[in-house]
Amino acid sequence: MNNLKYKLIALFLLIVCSSMSAQNVREALHNSRQLVEGKKNLERDNKELKDFKIKIEAFNKAFDSRNAELANRLKTEMLSDMIREVKQSEVKAKQARIEIAQSSAEIRSDRREIRDNREDSDRGRFDGRDDQRDMARDQINKRDDLRDRRDDIRDFEAQISRAERQAKILKSITQVNFSFDASQLEKALANKTLIKNFEHTLVEDIQATQRELVEDNRERIEDRRERQDDRNERNEYESRHNRRRW
Repeated sequence: MNNLKYKLIALFLLIVCSSMSAQNVREALHNSRQLVEGKKNLERDNKELKDFKIKIEAFNKAFDSRNAELANRLKTEMLSDMIREVKQSEVKAKQARIEIAQSSAEIRSDRREIRDNREDSDRGRFDGRDDQRDMARDQINKRDDLRDRRDDIRDFEAQISRAERQAKILKSITQVNFSFDASQLEKALANKTLIKNFEHTLVEDIQATQRELVEDNRERIEDRRERQDDRNERNEYESRHNRRRW
């Protein structure tokens, strides 16, 4: 009867550990994709910002010399860049929403592990000191994942705000035809400022990507630690089971 009990416990633990392992593998793959994608985006965004700045510099020279024809031609070129950036921002906002969902899944996994450890401890199945150590590790993992989700929510809200500002500027500039008549000069200056503001959103976007890469790398290190913790727990379970069989 005792042998059957221990076998059932071992089977239960095997199922739990396998589920935890699969979740950890998914998280590791997700984090690796995040880092690769983030680095690609950073490289692309830096290049696009550099090209946009060159066009702004040429536009400013045309503006200062009151060359309306050249200013409007350069504005048209910048419009293509702005349309592209707005689309990219929309994609990044969708990705940021996915990051929140992923963080929430990790927190749910942490809570399941904490609940399972608490139940095991309450039933006195295993060594109390090991249970306390496992609980402490899981609480640390949960704390880290809660912080990661807060970061993801902040990044998402900032990305949405940036995308909305870009779309608003794009809509305004699309309708602009620069003229340097005395009656239109004030309006032309205001629209010139809008183009500069759009450049600022590109700089903010790069800064956000750099910050997210730091966060993603930190998460990768923490997830690696979590996988090691889970392997340790699995080894502890197996060791306890073997001792009880003897």
